[in-house]
Formats: sequence, C-alpha cells, structure tokens
Amino acid sequence: MNPGLLGFLLGLGAGGALALVGEAKNRRTLRRLRRGKAGSLSILIASRNEEDVIENTIKTLAENAPPGTEIIVVDGSTDSTPQILARLAREIPNLKVLADPYRKGKPAALNYALRHVTGDIVLFLDADARMDKEGLRFYPEALSGSNLPAVFADFASYNTRCTWVVKAQEYLFSFSRRLVFPGIFWRPVFMTCGLFVRKETLERAGEFKHKTLVDDFDLGIRLAKMGIKVPFVRGPRCLIQYSPALRDLFYQFLRWYTGGIQEMKNEIKNGDFSYLLLMTALALVIYFPQVALIVDGTRGEWFLISHVLPGYLGLLWGAAQLSSLLDGRRDFSLLWAFPFMYLWIQLTVAVSFFRSFLGETPWYKVKREKI
Repeated sequence: MNPGLLGFLLGLGAGGALALVGEAKNRRTLRRLRRGKAGSLSILIASRNEEDVIENTIKTLAENAPPGTEIIVVDGSTDSTPQILARLAREIPNLKVLADPYRKGKPAALNYALRHVTGDIVLFLDADARMDKEGLRFYPEALSGSNLPAVFADFASYNTRCTWVVKAQEYLFSFSRRLVFPGIFWRPVFMTCGLFVRKETLERAGEFKHKTLVDDFDLGIRLAKMGIKVPFVRGPRCLIQYSPALRDLFYQFLRWYTGGIQEMKNEIKNGDFSYLLLMTALALVIYFPQVALIVDGTRGEWFLISHVLPGYLGLLWGAAQLSSLLDGRRDFSLLWAFPFMYLWIQLTVAVSFFRSFLGETPWYKVKREKI
C-alpha cells in the first residue's frame, strides 16, 4: 500500500480514537456529578447596544430561574437598551440594572457587577444567551453536591438562519467538545458564557484585567494558579448565537486569538515558561504542513510530506468527523468544513500574532439576530 495512504488511514483511526476518548471523558464527568441543595444564584450580564436581544434574554431568564435568583445587568449602551432595561426593572423585582460607570469594555463591566453580587453562585452569560429551567437548577445543584468551585455548561446555537458560516462553527465546536473543553491534552478550557462559579472562588481569584480581550482565558489563568480545573459538563445546554456572517467570524476569531496570544506572552514575561511551550505546540499543530514543507525542502527529501503529513491530516480529520457524527451531524458540511476551518484558523492565527504586537486592540461586537 502507498505509504501516504497507509499513513492517512492510520491517522484517521487514531483521530477517531481521540474523539472517543474525549466523548468518554465527558460522559464520565457527567456521570460522576452529584446534585445537592444549591446556594443562591446571581446571573451576570455585561450589555452594550443589545436592543435586538436583551428583552427576550431577561424575560426568559426571569421565567426560568429558581425563586430568589438575582439578575444583574451592567449596561453601557447608546441605543435603546437602557430604556428597555429600565422598563424590565419595573416589571421584574429581582432584576438589578447598573449603569456602567467605566465604559472600558466587558472585563471592567463584569468587575463592577461582581461588587454587587449577593448570591453564593455566579453565572456569567452574554446578552443573547438562554438557559432553561433544568439548566438553571442542575448546575448550581451540581456545584453543591459535587463540591466543585466551578463548572462550564455545554452550549448550542439557536440562530434562526443556519448559514454555512454557522455550520462551520458547529463543526469546530463539535471537535472542541471532545478535545479542547474537556482538557485532553492541556487543562480544560472554558468560555465565560455558561460558566457557573462560586462567589468565594471569584473573590479569591481577583478581578478581570481591564484591557484583556479574552476574559475567559484571563480567568482560566488565575484559576489555574489556584489549582482549579473547570470541568466541562455536557448537561443542559446554554443556548447562544453563533457568528452569522464571515466578517463577524473573522473579527471574532481575531479577538480570541489576539487576546490569547497577548495573555500567554504576558505570562511568559512573568516567568511562566509553560506558556512558551504551549505556544510552540499550538504553532506546530496549526502550521505543521508548512513546517513539513520547509524541513523537507531544506533537506532535499520529501519524507514528512509524503509519509507523515497524510497521517497528521488524517488524525485531525478523523477526530473532527467523528466528533460531528457523535453530535448527530449528517449534512454536507462534513465534506467541506474541515479544510475550510483548518485554513481559516491558520489565517486568523497568523493575523492575530502580528496584531498582538500592536498594543491595545478594539473589541469587535458580533452582530446579533433580532429575537
């Protein structure tokens, strides 16, 4: 058999096995959770120009949340969002609306909101997020019954228009649910939206950096220094909107990767060289085809290109394909989503790397569907 084809098939099998390992870990995490008597819940939302979604979000949360749950919204909007929130505050007793005194971005707004929290458990949500009654009870009870400092809830898209851009993100997140969020190769990774954390844990961790582009990565670093790993739980899902258009997706990825690179560089400057190893490993994973081409071209041999690269691509493709199949995906995105997302990540990481040296980067707000 041709060595390249053999390598691809072996990689395909290894990638599928990795996806199954991630799936097994997720199921084990869910199975080991114990539910106990939950503490009081505070839901935090940082809002800026969210007139298209904020009313539906607040009403849904108020209807689904356990009795006594406080909903805190820190708002720095210039559209009709303040008027909508003022009306809702008159209708919903547990809604607390705070004007953002800083207007310096989401991290500063969250820090301000945290000073007004009275609940034992804090749930961070974006202004477009939804969670049903079961989710708003399940996760606080899991924190209590399992004696955990934090959990990251599974999520899904509720976009009304399932564009090809949305499908590409669904494909990527299926992969991430098995290999990234559970922490197969590194510590578990989480997003702030859908994160349940004990108030006392947040007080020990300290405030968000005001200028960070990635409040979730920033919090993850501080929790890791405390020895806390946040489990990813595939229980009731937090519903969110994915980026609806290619432009939104491009700038969202730039924010994620620019912010992540900046935070890792800061940790390296502070003497934590594990992040240098992490950056090197990620660069090798993302740009292995280019590395193989350079190495083989330098040596005048094509061993990596002909023997190793097919297996490597097979591994990634196998993990991504099986992850999508496990999530019930059976459409044509299985044919095109992998090459698109791999090249897309290569492009946006490269641009983000150079942007990370430019100093302060503006926060890009993804357009919401009006719901």
